[in-house]
Amino acid sequence: MSGRRWAITPEPAPEALSHLMTASSRSGQLGARLLHNRGMRASEEALTFLQPDLNQLGDPFDLPDMEAAVDRVFRAIGNQEKIAVYGDFDVDGLSATALLLHAIRDLSGTAVAHIPGRDGSGHGLDNNALTRLNADGVTLVITVDTGSNDADQIRFAETIGVDVIVTDHHIVEPGLRRPLALVNPHMGSDGVGEGLTGAGVAFKLAQALYSRTDLNWPGHVIALAALGTVADVGPLKGENRVIVSEGLRQLQSTSHAGLTALLKLAHPNGGDLDTEALSFNVIPRLNAPGRLGEAVPSLNLLTANDPGEAMTLARQVDDMNTERRHLSQEAWDVARLELGNGPMQPALIVKSTRFKSGILGPLAGRLSGEHGRPAIAIALGETHARASARSPESVDIHAVLSAVSDRFDQWGGHARAAGFTVANEHLDEVIDAIQGGVAAAGKDPGAGPPLRADAEIGFSDLGASTWDFIKVLGPYGEANPAPVFVTRNLNPVQIRTMGAGGRHLRIVLSDDRETWDAIGFGLGKAPLGDGAIDAIYSLRTNTWRGRTKQELHLLDIRPSAYEL
Repeated sequence: MSGRRWAITPEPAPEALSHLMTASSRSGQLGARLLHNRGMRASEEALTFLQPDLNQLGDPFDLPDMEAAVDRVFRAIGNQEKIAVYGDFDVDGLSATALLLHAIRDLSGTAVAHIPGRDGSGHGLDNNALTRLNADGVTLVITVDTGSNDADQIRFAETIGVDVIVTDHHIVEPGLRRPLALVNPHMGSDGVGEGLTGAGVAFKLAQALYSRTDLNWPGHVIALAALGTVADVGPLKGENRVIVSEGLRQLQSTSHAGLTALLKLAHPNGGDLDTEALSFNVIPRLNAPGRLGEAVPSLNLLTANDPGEAMTLARQVDDMNTERRHLSQEAWDVARLELGNGPMQPALIVKSTRFKSGILGPLAGRLSGEHGRPAIAIALGETHARASARSPESVDIHAVLSAVSDRFDQWGGHARAAGFTVANEHLDEVIDAIQGGVAAAGKDPGAGPPLRADAEIGFSDLGASTWDFIKVLGPYGEANPAPVFVTRNLNPVQIRTMGAGGRHLRIVLSDDRETWDAIGFGLGKAPLGDGAIDAIYSLRTNTWRGRTKQELHLLDIRPSAYEL
C-alpha cells in the first residue's frame, strides 16, 4: 500500500456520454467515459483523436520565422556552405540534432554536429564552441532544443561571420535581441506549435525543408522526433500525438541501422513498441552517455548507417547505461541518508560532492515523485554548484527560481523541470529563497496528487472490446494518460514477490468468476490483510520470449475495508 489517496473521476451525465458513443464503438459507455475524461465532447473530435494521421500535421510555415529559416538553409546548401546543428545532450536535443542532420544531408547539404558536454559548457551556445566551428568552415549554425535566450552568444557569432537560426521550445526571456530566425512556438500566436518539444520544432523545420523539394522525408526522421517528444514529456495531443503515433509505427519496422541496433538491445522481446517501452528501455540508454559526460556515442548511434558500426555503438551505449544505473542508485542512497527521518521542508533539497551532474535530474525527479513536493539535487563543485529541480503540478518551480535568478550564472527550464548553476557563496541564500518561494505558493506540496482512476469497473468489463479500445486510445503520455481503473472486493488467489528484497508483487486476482494476473512494481511489501482487497490498476500487454499476455499493472492495492 503506497499511502496515496485514490480518487475516481465522477461519471459524466448520460447525455454527455451520448455525444461520444459513435467514437467509442464496441467499448460503449466505458469508452465514451474515457474519451470524456480526456476532454473530448463530440464524436467528430474524438474520431480525429483516435485516428492520428499525417494529414493532421499543421503547415510548418505557420511557425514564427520559418520562412526566413528555410530560405537561409537552402541558400547555404546552394552555396555549399558548411552547416552546424548545435544540439543539447538530452534525448530531446540528440534526436532533434540527428533528424536535422539526416534532413540536411538528404537535401545535399554539408552538415556537422556539435553537442556540448554536460560537465563542460553545459546547455546553450558557447563562444569557444562557435569559434571552433567557424575555424572548421561553418558559416551557419542551427540550434535545436536550445538558444532562445543566448543573445550575447548570437551577437558574438555574427561578429565572426556565422549566422544563427534558433529552433527551440523553451520560454523566451523578454527584451532579448532576436537572431536571424527564432523558430519557437512561444514567439507565435493562436497556439501554433503549442506543446512541441525541441525535437518537434526541429521536425517542423525538416518538414518545411522537404516541402520545398520533390523528396518525402524518410520514416526515421519522424521516428527520431517521436523519441524526443516522449523523452521530453511533450503533451500527446495535436501534432505531438501524430508525431508519436507515426513515429512508433516507423520505429516498429525501421531499416535505419542505428535505430535497429538500439531496439535489438532495448526491446529484445519484440511485441508492440509503445511509449512505455521508449520511456523505460530506449530513452534511458540514449541518455546514459550524456549523463556520464559526453553524449556523442548516442548521437553517433542515431546517425549511424553501417549495421556493424551501429551495433558496436549500441553495445557501448548499453554498457554506459549499466554504469549510469549504478551511479543513480549510489546517489539515491546518499540522498535518503541526507534527508533522514526528520520533518520535510517545503522543497526537498539534497547536495553532495559525490553527485555527478548527469544524474541530478533523475534523482530530483525520483524524490519529487515519491514525496509529492518539489525536489532539487545539487552537485557541489570547487567554486560552483549545479542543480536540477523537478516539481509536481502543485508548484511552478520555474517561477520560484525566477525570483532569485539574479544569483545564477546559468538557469532555465519550465514549470515542472528546471536547472541552474550558482557560485558556492550564494548557494545558502538561494536555498533559503527557494524554500520560501515554495512555501509562499500557499499549497500543500507534500500531500501530492491522488492516484486518479477513470472509473470503477468489474472484471466483467475487461473484455476484448475494452482491450481493443485501450490500444486505439494510445499512445499514452502527458495529457493522455493510460486509463486507470478501480475494482473492489477481489480475492488474492496466488501471491509472490520478486526482485531484490522482494520489492515487487506478483499476484493473481479473482472476483469468483474471472481471474487476472497482476504485477505491482514496488508493492512487494504492501499489507494485504487476510480478506478481500481493492486494486487500482492500468492494463498492460506484456511480451516475453515471444509470448504475449494481457495483465493488470497495479498502481496500488489495499484491504477492502480501507476507505478510498
